[in-house]
Amino acid sequence: ALSIGGGARTTPLPAMHSPYAPFPTEKRSLFPLSGKVILSVSLVAILGFAAFPMASLGSAVRVRAFSPTLVAPKLERNMACNAGKNHWRRTTKTVEKGDMPEGIEILGPDPMGRKSYYPKMADVKQTKETWFVLDAEDQVMGRLASLAAQLVMGKWHPLFHPAMNMGANVVIINADKVRVTGRKYTDKIYKRHLTGRPGSMKSEAFRDLLARIPERPLENAVRGMLPHTRLGREQFKQLHIYAGDEHPHGAQKPIDLTYKISSPQRVAYKQDRELQKAD
Repeated sequence: ALSIGGGARTTPLPAMHSPYAPFPTEKRSLFPLSGKVILSVSLVAILGFAAFPMASLGSAVRVRAFSPTLVAPKLERNMACNAGKNHWRRTTKTVEKGDMPEGIEILGPDPMGRKSYYPKMADVKQTKETWFVLDAEDQVMGRLASLAAQLVMGKWHPLFHPAMNMGANVVIINADKVRVTGRKYTDKIYKRHLTGRPGSMKSEAFRDLLARIPERPLENAVRGMLPHTRLGREQFKQLHIYAGDEHPHGAQKPIDLTYKISSPQRVAYKQDRELQKAD
């Protein structure tokens, strides 16, 4: 490389350039285009402010002359917001409702927005007149308890509603002959507190509790599947469990649904059809 001017500017010779020679450097200003940028920005600003009134006037004229008239659909919307809690927004929409044409059957949600039927107290009293009986002999406790909970809550009823007690009365017999799987017969522990203070907890194995109070394991299983509310406590009163094969509810003529405990869904469906044909 050939140095000219005392090192201020280095200009390497093209033919004798070495790969180890430094690259050519030049002294440049930190803001070489500052003046040009400022000049261009100022010109754009001046032209923009000068053309703004004309553009706005022209756009307004064009919109008034050529934009079509848009008519919003008539929909009443009432919105109520809680003070200080705008993220909790309640929106109610009211649309014009009318009767459905004749010959049309609604198989899903009502397209006209009408409310579904809410059970009345007469419906609740009518469901209380239905009685079912389940035989717990050689039946798995969990499967038996799940079916009993569904019957007691009323999920079998076409008018089921979670806020109303649409359940029936369920009678379970032979509770002392219920069966559990795995090692639950010896390893399942039931715990209870006598006074609620530390050190007062009592534990008891499944086989010991079944021998002492045969109805208690099934009661605990069904209670745990019911809602833990006042409605659940009311539904639990419709469960009647007996250790033997006799019960005092013969006058109510309970319907035997023991075949639904461990049977597959298709087998239970066929048996339901057979019972309906027999009736």
